[in-house]
Amino acid sequence: MVIPTRTRAKAEDIRAKHWCPFVNKVCYKQSRLIDYPFGVCSAHVNDDEVALCPRRFLDGHTVFTDIAQHHFKTVNDILVFSEIRLEDIGSFDFVMLKHKPMSTEIEDFVAIEFQTGQTTGTGQLVKGLKDYLRDEGSVQKSYGFGLNLYDIWKRSFTQVLNKGVIMENWRKKIYWVVQEPVYKYFEGRYNLQSLDFHSQHSTVFALYDLKPTKERFELVASRNISASMDQLFAAFRNNPNIPSVERFQEALTRKIEGEAQISLRLGRPTKTQTIDVKPPTSSGKVRESPAEYSKKNLFDD
Repeated sequence: MVIPTRTRAKAEDIRAKHWCPFVNKVCYKQSRLIDYPFGVCSAHVNDDEVALCPRRFLDGHTVFTDIAQHHFKTVNDILVFSEIRLEDIGSFDFVMLKHKPMSTEIEDFVAIEFQTGQTTGTGQLVKGLKDYLRDEGSVQKSYGFGLNLYDIWKRSFTQVLNKGVIMENWRKKIYWVVQEPVYKYFEGRYNLQSLDFHSQHSTVFALYDLKPTKERFELVASRNISASMDQLFAAFRNNPNIPSVERFQEALTRKIEGEAQISLRLGRPTKTQTIDVKPPTSSGKVRESPAEYSKKNLFDD
């Protein structure tokens, strides 16, 4: 993977200030490996430019304009609010509404959620950033990080279902803004290749790509597709990647064999076995790094 870069004077000034040009503020991405903002908002992964920060989708407010035109057929009398909380569910990233001219009366609204990529082996991405800032020509180097697409959709699919049910009940729409490479994993994993756009559906996937131009990467709309809640629940329920129960039992057998080799169950075991759970973060969320997951996965030999 190669980190995309720019060498123009304006870009150099932005990097020196750790400035995010998409919100005109200092970058808020952090890494424990560096003591300054981790200003990598997109990266080149598997021949694609992939956004890693939700602020990247705010470029020129293109996304909001596209959704307004797609749903409301106009950009007039449109307001966008961020982080609108829904009791017992969470927050919508954004809510876009259309009000009557010169009035506070709401004609219609849609919810909007951003889903960007997230990386594995992020230490390598940090190394690439450090190399570039030291002017070591890192644009010619590759670094061993990747996209954690499984974890993205493991967490997000439940949100798609929870929020989609509400919007379908309200007869409103929710737009999920996703890049093509990230969405295609979701599509393949849950066998959703047959989706198209239907105006009666409440859940819409607004798909985008980052396309290189002479000056920069431009956020470009590629297509809108939709799904009914019946389609999404069926996909979730009939996940083709569910492992067989036989494979799971084989893994359990290997665990039993390993335990027998430790103690042979003769008298007092030679090794004390303990049961514990992973420590949570300060927010209470339990996180598991890709390396830890691979090491502790029950299906690993």
